[in-house]
Amino acid sequence: MEEKGTFIAAAITSTVRETIGVLGSSDILGKQAARAEALLKRLEGEQITIAVIGQFKRGKSALVNALLGESLLPVGIVPVTSAVTEIRQGAPGAAVHFQNGLFQAVPVRQLDSYINEQENPDNRLGVSFVRIFSDSPFLQKGLTLVDTPGVGSFHRHNSDAAYAFVKESDAVIFMLSVDTPLNEIEIGFLKNARAFAGKFFFAVNKIDTIDDRELKTFLSYCTSLLQKLMETDCVTLFPVSARTGAGVPQLREQLLSECKTGVPRILQESSRLKLLDIVTEALGQIELYWKVLLMPPMILARALKQMEETLDVFRLQADETVRILQADRNTIIPGLEELLQARSNEFKQRLSGAVTDIFGLDYHYELSELMIPDSSEIRDEMSLAIDLGQQYIRTIQTLCDDLTALLNRVLLYRNDSTVEVVTRIYELNRMTRQLRRTRDTLRTKEEI
Repeated sequence: MEEKGTFIAAAITSTVRETIGVLGSSDILGKQAARAEALLKRLEGEQITIAVIGQFKRGKSALVNALLGESLLPVGIVPVTSAVTEIRQGAPGAAVHFQNGLFQAVPVRQLDSYINEQENPDNRLGVSFVRIFSDSPFLQKGLTLVDTPGVGSFHRHNSDAAYAFVKESDAVIFMLSVDTPLNEIEIGFLKNARAFAGKFFFAVNKIDTIDDRELKTFLSYCTSLLQKLMETDCVTLFPVSARTGAGVPQLREQLLSECKTGVPRILQESSRLKLLDIVTEALGQIELYWKVLLMPPMILARALKQMEETLDVFRLQADETVRILQADRNTIIPGLEELLQARSNEFKQRLSGAVTDIFGLDYHYELSELMIPDSSEIRDEMSLAIDLGQQYIRTIQTLCDDLTALLNRVLLYRNDSTVEVVTRIYELNRMTRQLRRTRDTLRTKEEI
């Protein structure tokens, strides 16, 4: 069994590497190539992510606490979790990661301020995710347990965060509750999740609120529905009470067993699904690119002019930002480097949005991850402020120039009179054929 698992892991790893080579040969598929690289890293490190997912108020956070054997996450009678929370093995501690690329170490006891919907309503603090380290015996090397915001509540951003994280999950603990039968929201979410996760565990919470006869009826009903929905007879439900701990040891034992013996199989299926999504996205990106290439000359010229005007505005705004930040050395210089890098991340996001709005291209930049400095790291030299400001302006200028160069490449592709352009088009078509073959193979669900 172990030898077969090793073979399967090696096979999917080889397919991912080959796909990275194809994606990396194009200057328009950087985002997809980066996703494939991240997938390869997880495969090689046998890193598995188990996400606790479900509708709001199903008891997800309480179950995570019960599995870990410690109260790390806040729970309450109203929707609490507002941000994805990762728990990994390590010395106890926590860090809050923000949407602008910054992250800040915080005491675990203060996490409520960032992941509690009441204390951080509508995610006004701009939290991207929270990472907690724990020495809980439940956490195995390479395993990440994730608590996600509930879907279906009034707070739309919570549902969006949960849906977005589905793509990162290798296995899913899907939370049901005996007080509500499987509903339309849960069915829709499961249909989305099964396209990415390689293994599902179904936990039925709040069994302490009903008698054995009612529980038996509920489990029978949900099992039948889930078998049809997941298109498999291999559906196991784990009755639990996150409040009392009933049934939690059985679920914990099954999870640990799967992590010891089933990781290669789970990663193989999860990676197949994720690679299929990457390849499908890449083919869609190529299609969008061709649409831009085939734009009528007048429409394309108008779009290019609009983009250039937008870039000019961005350049002027960068100059103004630096001028304002350098105006008062006493209040601005502390943390200036980190602030300017955060502004660079914000600029990248705005630039991506501009390209999407004008050309319809899904264009993204990698954001820098920064640590908020403490008071011991404050700098106070005016010359340093000037240097940092000029560096920021150069960064913005480079981003704008690179985008202009990309748009110029689009124009080159439209010029069918040169051998170079013909070669480029040939390579793009060849890459499309390779990606389609990979997609078709991945769709067969056969061992790669």
